[in-house]
Amino acid sequence: MGDPEKLVPDPDLEQGPWRQEHVWVSHYNFSPEVTEHRTAPPEIVIHDSTLRDGEQAPGVSLDTDDKIRIATMLDEVGVQYIEAGFPPVSAQDRDSITAICELGLKSQITCLSRAMRKDIDMAAECGVWGVVLEVPVGYPRLMYQFEWPEQKVYDRVMDAVQYAKKEHGLGVILFMIDTARARIEFLQRLVSDAADTGCLDRLAVVDTVGAIVPEAMAKLTRQIKIWVDVPLEVHCHNDLGLGVANTIAGLMNGAEIASTTVGGLGQRAGNAPTEDVIMALKVAYGIPCNLDTHKLVELSKLVQDLTGYQQPAYREVVGDNVFRWAAGIPVAALLKEPRTVEAFGPELLGRQHQIELGKKSGKANIIWKLDQMNLEPLPADKVEKLLEGVKRHASETKRALSEEEFLELYQNLNSI
Repeated sequence: MGDPEKLVPDPDLEQGPWRQEHVWVSHYNFSPEVTEHRTAPPEIVIHDSTLRDGEQAPGVSLDTDDKIRIATMLDEVGVQYIEAGFPPVSAQDRDSITAICELGLKSQITCLSRAMRKDIDMAAECGVWGVVLEVPVGYPRLMYQFEWPEQKVYDRVMDAVQYAKKEHGLGVILFMIDTARARIEFLQRLVSDAADTGCLDRLAVVDTVGAIVPEAMAKLTRQIKIWVDVPLEVHCHNDLGLGVANTIAGLMNGAEIASTTVGGLGQRAGNAPTEDVIMALKVAYGIPCNLDTHKLVELSKLVQDLTGYQQPAYREVVGDNVFRWAAGIPVAALLKEPRTVEAFGPELLGRQHQIELGKKSGKANIIWKLDQMNLEPLPADKVEKLLEGVKRHASETKRALSEEEFLELYQNLNSI
């Protein structure tokens, strides 16, 4: 075994970036050994692809009104870029993109485009700010799906980025499909020469099949940042549950923009969820956030309603159970200092704690509920009796009590 690392004395755990209003995360997140090699973005910037990549989830079909509602809500959150669709799909898709562009949102509107002049023309006609120019770069894609030589991709990119910028004045995002499995020599030549045209607004580093791990995404992002002085975006799929981790690994190593979808909606296992990336960066990393996190739950529910893809109650950030408590011991802790049992509070999301009354309840659940329902406080002996009645009722019905049932027990306390 190697020599143990020299212990560094703990900082004042009551004060520091780990403990902010409604937040108390691990102080190890901010230790010098962890942060010294980070190249974090100055603020959280999101390029949301719910209306394009999200709509590619099986069974999802959004009409123009649906897309306008989602785009408007994304804009209210403060999302800086919205990928509104893929014009070649249908006339309806082109109409939807055009309608979103005409809303006058603060968000910049983009759309997907193949590296083809006719696609770029179509995108420009829709009125978008920029195009997400997709090209396959991963070795498996080129060898077995497209059966293209790398030179063909190179030639298409050189033509498309210059045509989009010089002929149409569009923002240009080079979206490199399957970057995570590209040959390094080809990748260097492609991104370096594309950047040298002066026509790129940013490069998207893409893990199309969720095949990379965070350490490798960090290394890949750093390497591309050495090659080019162009803003980087990361777009990660979630096939191995690493979408958020890989996105953050990219952002902590030189990338500045996260490409995400609400609820992680998308093909197969989906994408890195918009709301998860935002809250992880804001809470765990302390990255400045100008987005309205109070609207994230409302945004999530809107997308769920319009797509039919429902999130489980235990889903992080937006799930119904995130701030819902049943057991008595953690509820007692909530009464003393909420952050003892939570890294962040519901206030950041415009939510409230929900305390369940059931067979796992303790006296703290009763005290909390009395206060929440504006009922007269009870002495300790009556709290104990009321708790006994709650547990008995919950055991008999095999469920938690409603407020009406609790109120009835409270009013009939003397008969318990």
